[in-house]
Formats: sequence, C-alpha cells, structure tokens
Amino acid sequence: MDPDRLAHWHAADALFGQWLDVPGPEREAWLRAQDIPDQVRRRLDQMIAAHVKPQPVLESAGGELAGRRLGDWTLEEELGRGGMAVVYRAWRDSGMARQQAAVKVLTLGALGAAGQERFQREAEILARLHHPNAAALIDSGVAGDGTCWLAMPLVEGERIDRWCEANAPDAQAIVRLYLQVCGAVSYAHRNLVIHRDLKPSNVLVDASGHVRLLDFGIGQFADATGERTRTLWRAMTPGYAAPEQLRGEPASTAVDVYGLGALLHRLLTGRTPQSATAGHDTTRPSLLVRDASDAYHRHYVPLRSDLDRVLLKALAEEPEQRYATADALCDDLRRWLDGRPVLAQTPGAGYRLRKFVLRHRGAVAAGVLLAASLAAGVAATLWQAGEARRHASEAQQQAALARQEAENASQRARRTEAVRDFLGTMFITTRADDGGSARVIDVMRAAADGARGDALADQPLTAADVLLLTGTVRYNLDDYEGSLADLEDALALLAPHRDVAAGEMSRAHWELMRHAKHRGDHEAMLAHARESVELNALWDAPPNETFRARIAVGEALLYTDRDAAAETFRTLVAEIEASELKDSVRHINALNGLSIALSGPKHDQRLRVPIQEERLRIARTLYGEDGGGLAHTLSDVTHTFRVLGMFDRAEQLARESVEVADRSLQNPLMLRGLSRCNLGLVLLQRGRLDEALDTFGESARLLDELGGSNLSTERCFTGLAYTAAAAGRHPAALAALARSAEILAANGRARHPDALAVCGLRASVQLRQGDAGAAGRTLDGCVPTDTDKAPPGYLQARAEWLVATGAHVEAAGLLDTLRSRQSPEDIQRDWMRPWMLSALLARATGDPDAVAPLAVAAGAHAATAPLSRCLANPGETTCLALP
Repeated sequence: MDPDRLAHWHAADALFGQWLDVPGPEREAWLRAQDIPDQVRRRLDQMIAAHVKPQPVLESAGGELAGRRLGDWTLEEELGRGGMAVVYRAWRDSGMARQQAAVKVLTLGALGAAGQERFQREAEILARLHHPNAAALIDSGVAGDGTCWLAMPLVEGERIDRWCEANAPDAQAIVRLYLQVCGAVSYAHRNLVIHRDLKPSNVLVDASGHVRLLDFGIGQFADATGERTRTLWRAMTPGYAAPEQLRGEPASTAVDVYGLGALLHRLLTGRTPQSATAGHDTTRPSLLVRDASDAYHRHYVPLRSDLDRVLLKALAEEPEQRYATADALCDDLRRWLDGRPVLAQTPGAGYRLRKFVLRHRGAVAAGVLLAASLAAGVAATLWQAGEARRHASEAQQQAALARQEAENASQRARRTEAVRDFLGTMFITTRADDGGSARVIDVMRAAADGARGDALADQPLTAADVLLLTGTVRYNLDDYEGSLADLEDALALLAPHRDVAAGEMSRAHWELMRHAKHRGDHEAMLAHARESVELNALWDAPPNETFRARIAVGEALLYTDRDAAAETFRTLVAEIEASELKDSVRHINALNGLSIALSGPKHDQRLRVPIQEERLRIARTLYGEDGGGLAHTLSDVTHTFRVLGMFDRAEQLARESVEVADRSLQNPLMLRGLSRCNLGLVLLQRGRLDEALDTFGESARLLDELGGSNLSTERCFTGLAYTAAAAGRHPAALAALARSAEILAANGRARHPDALAVCGLRASVQLRQGDAGAAGRTLDGCVPTDTDKAPPGYLQARAEWLVATGAHVEAAGLLDTLRSRQSPEDIQRDWMRPWMLSALLARATGDPDAVAPLAVAAGAHAATAPLSRCLANPGETTCLALP
C-alpha cells in the first residue's frame, strides 16, 4: 500500500477511536463538527458502517463470524469494536470443562494499517505478562484465510470511569482502586512493555472491585530497536496521550506515566488534562472542581491536599520532569494514603510538620490542647516569675516595706519550678494500661491525684498551681467533673493566701465561670467573673488578664441584663481600641459581646453588621488565611447575616469558613464539622434542602469522628434531623435527634428548652411515620414546667398530636397562640408550620372556608412554598411538609 493511502487509513483509525469514546447520542454531532479530508472521511465511514452494521471482518472471511471457529474457539456474539479489532465471546471444550474467552480479531480498518504486524506484537506482549490486573494471553493464531486472532480471559466488568460515576467512591477509595492499574503498568514496565494507550475504556472493574488493564494493541517493547511511533499514525487517544506522543516522538515509559496521570485526573475531576487546560498551562486539578455545584466537588479538598502536586508531576509537559517510573507514582500515592509527605515536591519542614499532624490527629490534638492549656495555665505563672525575679532584685535595694513583695516574688518563682518538676515526673511515670504512652487525660488525672497526696502536702500553693493547671486542661478535654473538682480544690488551697496568690485565684474564678456557663448557672457565672475582676485589682495583672475577666462579666450579663451588657461591652471596646490590645483576640471577644448585646428586639439589628465586619477584619489580620481562629470567626459571623436575612453574604462567609477550616491544622475535625454545620443552617434557611442534607451529613460525620459531647455541636445534629425529616428520611432524623439528646444530657441540659425542642421534633417525626402513640409517649416524657415559655417546635408537635388524635378544639387554641408568636415576617422558615397545620385542621373539621382567612392573614407570604401548596390543596401530604 502506498504511503498516502496508509496515512489515510491511520488517520481514519485514530478518528474512529475518538468517535467510539463519544457517548452514543452525541456521535452524529461530533462527526459533523470534524473537518476531515474526503479520503479520510471515506475510510472513516467504512469503519463506522462496519461498527453499526457488522460485516465480515476480513473480505476473505466470506460472511458473519458468529459461529465460526478460529483455532479451538467457536465465536458467539460480538462484545465490542475498536479502531482496529472486533471482540467476540467464544468458547472451547477443554477436557470435561467448557472454557470461555474474549477472542479479538482484525476489523476492516486494519486492512491498510499493518494489522498482522500489530497483532503479532500484541500477542508477544501479552505472552510476557502474568499479572492479576492485566489481561493475559490464553491462545493466538492466524486462520487459513489470514485472519489474525487473540484469545484472552473474558472480563465481565464496567469501564473504570463509569464504575466510579455509578458508585461515587471518595478520593481515597478511587486512589486505592487506581493503584491496581498502577501495579499492572509497573509490572508491564518491569517486563519491558509500554502500553501507550492508557484510558478509561481500557480499564475494567468487575463486581468485586477487581481491576483489569486491557488492550496492549498499540503497545511496544521498551527494548525494541529501530521502532519509533510513526508521525502519521496517531493510534492513541487524545486527552490521554502524552505531549511527546502527539508530537510523534519515540515512546518511553514516561508515556505511560503521563497516561496514568491523565487517567487519575479523569477519575477525580471528570475531565481529561487536555480538555481542562484547552491549550493553556496546566491547571491545578483542584481548581476545576472548586465550585460546590461541580459533580466532582467532593474531591476538592483531597486534590488540594497533595493530590494536585502528584497529578501535576505525573502530567508534566517534559518527560524528565515526571515521575521517573510508574512505581514512583504508586509510592507517592501510597504516601498520600498514609498521610505522609508526598515527594512530588521537595518537602520542607513546615510541610512535614503539617503531614505529621494530619497523620496523628488524636495525639497532636491532645498535645496542642495540652500546650494551649499549659500556655494558659503556666504563662501567667511564668510571667509572674519573671516579674517576681525583677521585683526581688529591686526589693533588695528598697526599704523594709518592700521585703514582703520580694518574698512573695521568690515564692512564686520557686512554685513555678516545683510545678514544672512535678509535671515532668508525671509525664515520665504515668503509663497507659497496655504499657504504652499514656494519654494527656491520664497524665492530668495522675497529676491531680498526686497534688492531693503526700508529695505536695507541705506545699499547698504548689499543689494549688498543679490543680489549677489540671483543672484547666481537663475542662478542655471535656472531663468536666474532674476539672470542677480540681478547680474547687485549688481555690480552697489558695483562699488562705489571698494576699500573695490573687493572680492564681483570679484565674481559678475565671475557670469556674466557664463551668457555670457550661451548666447554665448564670448567677454563679456572674459571681465568679466579678470575683476574678476584683482579684486582678490586688496584683499587677497584665492587660490581657484584666480585659479577659471584664469580658467574662459582660458575657454573664448577656444572660441577665442585656442593657448592662451592652454598656459594659461598649466601654470595653473603647478601652481596648485605645490600648496595646487593639486588633487582638480580646478586641474580637469584646466586639462579639457587643454584637450579641444588640441582638434583642429593642435594637436595630443592622447595627450589628459593621461590628461583625470589624471582627472579620481583625481575624483576617490576626490569624492568617489558614488560621483556625479565622475559620471560627467566619462561621460565627455567618449567624448574624443569616438571622438578618442577608443570605447571600451569609452563604459566602459560611463557604469561606469551610475552605479555611479545611486548610487549618488547629482542631481540624471540630472546625470542619462546625463550619459545615453553619453552612447547612444557611442552606436550610434558604430552602435548599438537598444541599443542606448533604452538608449536615458531612458535618455529622466529622463530629462523630471527633467524638465527645461538646455542646456547640448539638445544633448540627438537630439541623441534620430536621433536614432529614423534611426529606422523608425519618430513621436518619431520629438517629440524629438521639445524638442531640445525648449531647444535651451530657451537658446537664436534659430539661433545657433546647431539649424540649429536640423532644418536639422527635414527636413530629414519629407522627409523620404514622405512630401517634409513640409521639404521645415522647411528648409526655418532656412536659415543660412553663408552657408559655416552651419553644415553638415543642408546641407545634403537641398541636400536631392533638390534630392527629381528634382533639380539634384544644389544637385550634394552641395554633392561634403559635400563629401569633410566629409571624410571616419571621426569617426562620418554620413560621409556616402552624399556618399549614391550621389549614389541615380546617379540612379535618369540615370547615374549608377557614382556609381563605389564613391566606389573607399571611398576605404576600401565602405564595411561599410549601405553604402555598398546603393552602391550595389542604391534606396531610401538603400540610405536614417541613419547610
């Protein structure tokens, strides 16, 4: 065949391969969009016609191949076609067994494309390969009429990209699956074989998740001499082919490294690298899926967390910049799976530290918590020690009136050293039950017990310092009972020494204030905060300590006297802005207190916006773009914009909070869980239930992994429960409510209004399951002491139960109360629930005329879904829907 005709066949063959990769309904449009020379178009049309309407594979075959024998194999139905071959299911008798195989024979397109040479090479390649993830060669031959054929194991499976789309595995699961492909390619390279056409259609996944790499049809031997990829033969797949392949340069194992990178890029982003960059410099894969609406957005964080680096190295333009081998790529992916630093970039000290923290989250979180607590617990003592030594030196030159101060300073210095030595002993001697290193909580418990024992019996102030430290750390580790005991004992030891231990006593009262806040004892909270302020006046307290205690007073007043709280925080903000603590954590705390103080009905809520924007400004300056403090502030500020109905701004801040939390190494599970929780609350309030359900679900997963019963997480499980119930997923809603109740009980809030709201929502879910009896028992188990102060969610559930059990008169009275308390002007969407239930009650009592006044009273809000559907057609389906 002359070179021109050969080139036309090769070009047609490449186009046919691309046509096969286009989804069926889109193939005609794709074909019309191609600018193809007539000579190539004619041959391409032959291939397509042969694919659409099967015809003899070789002209000498003389007819259909089904039923024909090739060697010992009898061909059955056609399984598929490619640019150069067609594959049939076939069988042969092997002793008493019947063996099946996939038999591959040349297509019409191979006539002018050195098909026999190619098939011979593929047979030789397959004969070398015996790997569980690579298709092996069972048999091969050439029929009498020249038909070339190969028999390989019959793989029942789905191409890897479609398998991933159908099963939606996370990034780690995809990488583990993909490593099977890597292993097969590495094995091929070790056997001096280059595949040269790695793409999704050449990788099948069977029902058990086992991968098989197929089609070495354009492969070559790495040790072959004299062969180079012909410039005109593009027997490859654009989008997955390496740049040097597209340029027609000789192939090397680097071609397959690129192909492996392109395959993983497709599985994690849904795009090939070349389609993603469209002629521009390589784009970081994570940027392609950054938008939350992207179908592959779930891979955004893993991609940004090192997979970007791995893919960019595998897909480097120049072969020498890629991984040297497929094994090196595999090893780096295993490092990523293990949480170790990847070698796609030279790992610096900071990067290695971040990876260490992520690998050892539990231990590091405890260590960071301990370090933070030590800083909080010992910093003041060390500061005092330094000041003490300075004062002691000065006191030696002063008159007798200063001698007592010098003695006090010396005592503090000696106590600091004693505490240090005592804790050092605890860390050395305390061991876990299994003989390994003890947890921080074990060391703290042992230290507290030791402080109460004989070792420090003659050093009460040192014992108090130890208990003050252990009480602080144990509170931060959610050991509230142990913490309270330590702090109360510390305060008892310090009380007789008020004149020399005012600073320590001030800190003890501040910690006890946190306990009072935790259990909802607002009077005790205020008393401890005021005592802390008074004690700070007795010693040379640093500004940070002084303002912290005063802020605590303001926080306590938020629960008892909002006007006094507002005045307290206004004063604090002004003083802090004029001090060295401007733009500090204390500044942020004071601004937050002022914002909360102005949140009541007496104030214009828009006044809070500039306050919260100022908090954000300080947080961005103070914490940096990866700081946990910034993530927390963003998440916290979201609430203000949400309750003001500024949903676009609230959602923007919530999403930024998620992004920062995902980058931060500070308390990662808590921050990531809470930031998603706040985003879920925004989405729920916007009526985007599907998105909210996914977001709350991810939040709950992270918080469950964290464990514990932190009170701030309770609203996340309640939000998940409401959203799941709205979606009709009642068992999931009840499970989330059980978690909410567990957290409230662990924090001493079993009778708190929040617990009543949880109880009410549980009853509402049970009613929607059709179990009025269970709902009644739930409501009887959580009767409020003052019905007028019960949360609306609880009263709504009781009204629903009254309607369900036929107590219509009592239900009507309760619904009148609820409608008066939940105006259509309310930002919260559940204002609709009493109005919808009232419409259902009107139908149940045979009074349809009562529905129209409800619509009139709701005004323009009557058009809001789902209320509008309920008013138009009152029924259980429409009127018991959760907004």
